[in-house]
Amino acid sequence: MPAIIAGDNEAQLNLSYAATEVVVDNVDAKGIWRKWDDHTQVRTLHIEGAHLISDRWQTGFSLPISQRSRINQDYSGLADISASVGYEYLPDWDYNPIRPKGIGFLQLTIPTGKSRAESRVGGLDILGNGFWAIGLGTLLTKAIGRYDAFGSLEIHKSFSKSVAKNEFEGTLEPGWGGNIGFGAGYNLKSLRIGGNVTWTYEDPIKVVGTTSSPGSLERYATFTISASYLLNDDWAGTLSYSDQTLVGNPVNTSLGKTLAVNIQRRWSR
Repeated sequence: MPAIIAGDNEAQLNLSYAATEVVVDNVDAKGIWRKWDDHTQVRTLHIEGAHLISDRWQTGFSLPISQRSRINQDYSGLADISASVGYEYLPDWDYNPIRPKGIGFLQLTIPTGKSRAESRVGGLDILGNGFWAIGLGTLLTKAIGRYDAFGSLEIHKSFSKSVAKNEFEGTLEPGWGGNIGFGAGYNLKSLRIGGNVTWTYEDPIKVVGTTSSPGSLERYATFTISASYLLNDDWAGTLSYSDQTLVGNPVNTSLGKTLAVNIQRRWSR
């Protein structure tokens, strides 16, 4: 889903910093977990924004800069950036007691980060999926008293690319992917405590060339708890912890634990 939704504001800008420790270095195609002695650490600075262009239309962007480190090696650069356009197809102007607010969105992902198959330094330079992709999804939100809840769904299609690396020359052919998430929170004056779970799926990446492979699907789930504090009408801060080892049945991936801090600036309508 888009990194940020303007919601009831004219515009929003997010600055976040996340530190991830990869605690399970490999989950193979059979679902077997493997841990190495030296784990990879990932540090990511995210700049995200959204702006209303009418009462119901909005645009957004996401610009992540990542650094991956292991032992005495590190690699840094741009991860995949994205741009989105959204439309509020279920407005909450009449404050219906049952119907949620619904925003649909279209998102374009630009492959400024390398894919796993393009790595040249033992995986440290894997900063994104590495493919052009276009996605379609929705975000549903509802607040009742001090409680709020949301659900999200996103489906995307990634497009093939040609690769020439060392002894390999050929084409990488990704497929479809997506994620589905649910969350809820409790609000007490300026403080919100919440949690959510997001399940992620990616089709196998087929390799066609000097060495061919059918690939293997990737699947994992991320559980997150967070605490947000509204400093005033314009500023808010969030501290969150995410864990990919607690939920789901992961396949063909690595699993990490992440601590993140986020500062948000809002401009009211």
